[in-house]
Amino acid sequence: MKKLAAVLVTGFAVMLGACAHSPVQVVVKPQVQVAPDNIGSGYTVYARGVNQLAGGGLGSLGGIYADSSNVSLGNDIEQAMAVALYQGLEAWSFEGVQTGGDVQVVANLTNLSYDSPNRLYTTKVDSGASIQLQVSVKGATFYGNYSTSGKDRNLIKPSREEVEANLNQLLSATLQRAFEDEKLKSFLRQHL
Repeated sequence: MKKLAAVLVTGFAVMLGACAHSPVQVVVKPQVQVAPDNIGSGYTVYARGVNQLAGGGLGSLGGIYADSSNVSLGNDIEQAMAVALYQGLEAWSFEGVQTGGDVQVVANLTNLSYDSPNRLYTTKVDSGASIQLQVSVKGATFYGNYSTSGKDRNLIKPSREEVEANLNQLLSATLQRAFEDEKLKSFLRQHL
């Protein structure tokens, strides 16, 4: 009987331990692959990212101690977004500048999440990224909203590297949508 009790206690402790996760801090550095174009040839561009995320976290991996398994950013997301914007805009032949510019581009990060909808079980994670893009040229302004979402289903808790890769992929795909938007390209061609 003592052996059975010891096995049950040990099994229960292992189950509780499997449901408890430590906080996860990720580095998000989106990248875009933009086909070369001469849309901005001869023009300068100033680009910046703005973090409009509510609160400091991106979500939780869930588990019994869901409050202690939060996912948070470990880098300057505004700077990382600006780097990706310049990367794409330079492929369009714009010359990047740190102030002013013939064209001003602002990417407002309104959502970046990696969250378990069920606080007890950690096999399901909903993720998403949303950006509101504002592009200004000679008094005219273009607004675009872009988003990407995902649903991860895991048998075990995802590692920090998996969470980080997923979030990088989501934000990269969202920025990529902006550079593939024909309305944005038409706006720039019309006003430059």
